Amino acid sequence: MIAWLNLRHPVSDRTESFKAGLERLGYSVQLGCTNNPGDRDILVSWNRIREAVASATVFEAAGRPVLITENASWGNDFLGGSWLTMAHGFHNTAGRFPIGGPDRWDSLGAELRQWRTSGETVVLPQRGIGPPQVKMPPDWPQHQKGRVRAHPGVRACKPLEDDLAHAGRVVTWGSGAAVRALLWGIPVESHMPNWIAAQDNTDAGRLEMFQRLSWAQWRLSEIRSGEAFAWLLP
Repeated sequence: MIAWLNLRHPVSDRTESFKAGLERLGYSVQLGCTNNPGDRDILVSWNRIREAVASATVFEAAGRPVLITENASWGNDFLGGSWLTMAHGFHNTAGRFPIGGPDRWDSLGAELRQWRTSGETVVLPQRGIGPPQVKMPPDWPQHQKGRVRAHPGVRACKPLEDDLAHAGRVVTWGSGAAVRALLWGIPVESHMPNWIAAQDNTDAGRLEMFQRLSWAQWRLSEIRSGEAFAWLLP
C-alpha cells in the first residue's frame, strides 16, 4: 500500500517526519500525486490546490482516504511547539476529523484570557487560496465594517498581537489569526460555513471549541511517530 505524499513546500524536516510516520503504519511513501490509486493507497496533501484537486477527487471517488494538511489553526509555533493541522478532505473545516475527549487540549495548559468588552473592530481576511468549498470570496472584506488587517502573506504588517492590542472585536471569514484572537479574549464573528473554530463567544463555548480543535492539530513529533495518522485513519 502506498501513501502518496504531496507537500507543497519542500521543507526537509517536515517531509521526513511525514514519511517516517506513514512508514510506521506500513505504507510505502511515494512523493507527488497520482490519478490512478491502488485499492489500499492514500493521499496526504498540503492543501487541496493545483494537481491535488484532481488527485483528491479521484481518491475520494475510489473510496480511498485523503488527508489534507496545512499550517496549524492556532499557529505553527503554538506554545513553543512545531504544529500542523490535518483532517479528511479539507482543512479548516469542522466535522472532518475524529474528536476525542477534553484531555488533549486540557493537557496543554494553554491560557484563555478574559474577554475584552471594548475596543476597535478589526477585519481579518484570508489570502484567498484553496478550494472553492472553503476559500474566502474575494470581495468579502469589502462588505465588512472595521479596520482591515492585510493578510501577512499578501502584505507585510506588524505582529498580530501588537496589531490587535486595541481590538475589542474581530470579524473573519475563517482565519487562523482569529483563532489566536480568541486565545487573547477577543470576541470573534466568523462567516465561513462550518469553520473549524466557530464558537459563541462564551467561556463554555470557547473552551469546548478549543477542546475539539485540538484533535486536528498535531505536533511534528506526533506526525513523525505515526500517532497523528493512526488517529485519523480507519
